Amino acid sequence: MSGYYLGVDLGTTNVKAALFDSQYNCIAEEGCEYDTIYPRPGWAEQDPESWWLAFCSDMRVLSGKFPEEIGRLRGISISSHAPAVVPLDERGKPLRNALIWMDRRSEPFIPEMRETPGDETVRKITGNRIDPYYSSAKLRWMRHNEPALFARIHCVLQANSYLNYRLTGAQSNDLAHAGLTGLFDIETQKWSSLLCRVWEIPEAILPRVSASTEIIGTVSDEAAAAAGIPRGVPVMAGTVDASAAALEAGVLAPGEAVETTGTSSVLMIGCREMPRTPSLVALYHALKDKALLIGPISSTGSSLKWFRDTLGRAECEDADDIGVDPYTIMDREAGSCGEGSSNLIFLPYMSGERAPLWDTDARGVFFGLSLGTGRGEMIRAILEGGAFALKHNLLEAEKAGHPISRITAAGGGASSDLWLKIKASVLGIPVVRLNNSCSGALGNALVAAMGAGDLSDPEPVLERFLNYETTFEPEEKLQNHLEAKYRLFRDLYEHTREDFKKMARLEAPAGVSGRVL
Repeated sequence: MSGYYLGVDLGTTNVKAALFDSQYNCIAEEGCEYDTIYPRPGWAEQDPESWWLAFCSDMRVLSGKFPEEIGRLRGISISSHAPAVVPLDERGKPLRNALIWMDRRSEPFIPEMRETPGDETVRKITGNRIDPYYSSAKLRWMRHNEPALFARIHCVLQANSYLNYRLTGAQSNDLAHAGLTGLFDIETQKWSSLLCRVWEIPEAILPRVSASTEIIGTVSDEAAAAAGIPRGVPVMAGTVDASAAALEAGVLAPGEAVETTGTSSVLMIGCREMPRTPSLVALYHALKDKALLIGPISSTGSSLKWFRDTLGRAECEDADDIGVDPYTIMDREAGSCGEGSSNLIFLPYMSGERAPLWDTDARGVFFGLSLGTGRGEMIRAILEGGAFALKHNLLEAEKAGHPISRITAAGGGASSDLWLKIKASVLGIPVVRLNNSCSGALGNALVAAMGAGDLSDPEPVLERFLNYETTFEPEEKLQNHLEAKYRLFRDLYEHTREDFKKMARLEAPAGVSGRVL
């Protein structure tokens, strides 16, 4: 059927809306950034209204350029970073900024949550561990520290379901996001009454859960006026950004794997059923009856962004002079150092770490600085540190019975030949760059088409679109050097783990405020 589909990805730094035709060709895309607020170390918030305003900005540009195509939309699907906690009052207004996935403020509540009802019980119910990453811990923090606000919560949404709500007025949750709340029973596919009761989280504030491709509502008159979208367009429940990216990359069968690097990195491995691996994360696929084992790594791309914004002024100025992206200059500088020329090691734990460490207190470290260290060596160490963190997750997946023989690379980080070359030699397997990756937008377009009833099987579409541009093979000499550095990388964390905890107990001076990035 002739028509168009809108695939939207609400990421940690921006929301991107992409328009696809009936053959799933991307004909246009727009992106708009928003801020992340860091009130204290380990805390991370975003204003839900900023998501909506950014989305509306994207859509007004698209509808201005492609009014006929937008007028023939068949469906909309939105994915997002996850999990988040977006508490709404009875009028549907956010009660506070959203606590996003990287927020670790609920760490003090984890011991009591592990005590009752116990780690094994929680893992059996949810497929996952107890950790500040999940919504359950964030809600426990909110109940204890903001009781008046907590008492006013009418509904808790995720990032994508907040946009869905603004579009349709329907308060919903998709299956993949529900699985990351720490409150969802993966056997019954319902909210766990046991976990809600013992953790004092009212089950009534948790919305109905829908499959990713289910239509949860249509665009309202108010949303149509704000965003420039025709009223009545079907909106699907959507999914987690990792699930959309896995679909787009063709991860449909056990053993297939992709890693995406943007603000963070995520390793995704296809599974027949929901896995239960303590150090990694079980996640519902965007497609029915499929699952993913994922290794979410917190601060790979954001570590590079940190370097660019704080130490990379020269790179930014050079980039402006010749009209290229600053990251291109940084890549060249790191590549000019020569393979194996530096023994500098970087721990990429700038905002704590998720899989497989699950350490709120971990922080970034440059180890081996000398008076001869230049910016190029520091950038290269950041690239290597991200690759080492990916290898750590890959080894955990292998121990759990999920080995892979090659990995597809997608996302913004895949544009760096140097980084993929380093990853191949660190992992010891071929790394294949996916050409024409849309950062999950195509995955969302396929979800929209399936929900609209226009597509029954996405596999033939993916076979047509999956174009593996370049394969990066491990290089033996570099591989041996990086294997030795990886062992030091792992030892360095183990040697400093208790020091991170001591540092976390140091009180910040009075009057220190958080940054907005």
